[in-house]
Amino acid sequence: MFGFQATGMKNRLITPIPPELVLEILTYISGCRDVLRACCLVCRAWCRLAQPFLFSKLSLSLEAHCHRWNRKFTTYPHLAQYVTRLKLWRGNRGRADVVEQPPFLEGPATVELLRRLPNIKYLKMSDFFLPSEREIEVLCHFTRLEWLEMHEVMFNAAADLLNLMSQLVNLKVLRIVDMEIRSHTSEDLIGPTLHDFVDVVPKRLRNLKLHDPTTSLYIFSWLSGGAFDLSDLTDLTLSWESFRKNHPPSDERELYANHMLEHFISTRALSSFMALETLNVDPINRFNQNDARRLVDIERLLHHLTFPCLRKICVTMRFTLNTVDDLPSYKKLPVWTNLDGLLASTNFPSLRQLLLLIEVKSIHWDAHRFEDSDDEAPSVDILPLVARGPWPEHPPTVDDIAAMIAEQMPTLASRGCLTIHRSMISRL
Repeated sequence: MFGFQATGMKNRLITPIPPELVLEILTYISGCRDVLRACCLVCRAWCRLAQPFLFSKLSLSLEAHCHRWNRKFTTYPHLAQYVTRLKLWRGNRGRADVVEQPPFLEGPATVELLRRLPNIKYLKMSDFFLPSEREIEVLCHFTRLEWLEMHEVMFNAAADLLNLMSQLVNLKVLRIVDMEIRSHTSEDLIGPTLHDFVDVVPKRLRNLKLHDPTTSLYIFSWLSGGAFDLSDLTDLTLSWESFRKNHPPSDERELYANHMLEHFISTRALSSFMALETLNVDPINRFNQNDARRLVDIERLLHHLTFPCLRKICVTMRFTLNTVDDLPSYKKLPVWTNLDGLLASTNFPSLRQLLLLIEVKSIHWDAHRFEDSDDEAPSVDILPLVARGPWPEHPPTVDDIAAMIAEQMPTLASRGCLTIHRSMISRL
């Protein structure tokens, strides 16, 4: 009897969960690791179901972290196959206690761990200097990689970059922020070296994000050379800075120096992206948005170009309203009318959305934000108000700015193509 009860209880514990119920549950909790861990405590079956989600991401910054993961994957080898997303960053930079240790990627534990991961499809690297062939060799192990992000990554020579990229035959997404080649070779020679290299399998990118490479303009030569095939590019993100207020230029022309913009205008490189569906223009730093007055950059970029498949353009910008005269001055800008006519023309037959992400900055709203906080109020620097009339009791909001833009861009607004939202860091 007791044996029957035990057997019946065991059967109830291992009763399979209906597949349709599992799929429904996973739609709600697949992104929440804590909930998945809790599910594993409730039912043994959830342990197997949750493992691909719990072990899909791995972040490493020290070789010491790798020892623990090596032990786990030695005990449970199948878990290493679930890791598809990997983030690497230099966690030991500047620490006196690790100065004598070998570079992170050359450490034996690091090499052992990375070679255990056969299914990496996403790799993000931050703050790396790759001076040795051995480090490049370790990264070349990820032959299934589809998505690569490099933030502040420096190579010792152009050949190192080319060697790494040649192994990534499945690459579809590339995002570059402050990537440099620190070579003894003249910078004038780096560009031709990168451009003239013909890869056996050119990378057919679908998604590309470029951070203004002011100090490494040879990146453009690389992307336009034989290492890539951009004919299928559908998503392009350009991050640039239209002004540099903290460093007043000696020459007025330097005030609007935008090397990325000038490159694309002078070479008409965008004209070859016939499959492009989404274009994003972001600030170089999300805490320092480009001013809305520089929307003329977008007009210059797209002028005389035709994009048959472009469906969405997203631009992030800032309105600075420190006086009562600032909003009317934005309204008078001719760029609103010019862009309205350009984007509504036959050059953009598929355009369905112009998305404007707006941040509003004002010293008056900053002051109001701290009014109720005695602790923080003294830290607010209130500049003198300069205007021809009194500052309104209720200053303009994002909704007021949106109404102004819709009025100035009537064609796109009437077609339902104009969308305006507050940016994530807007103060209103």
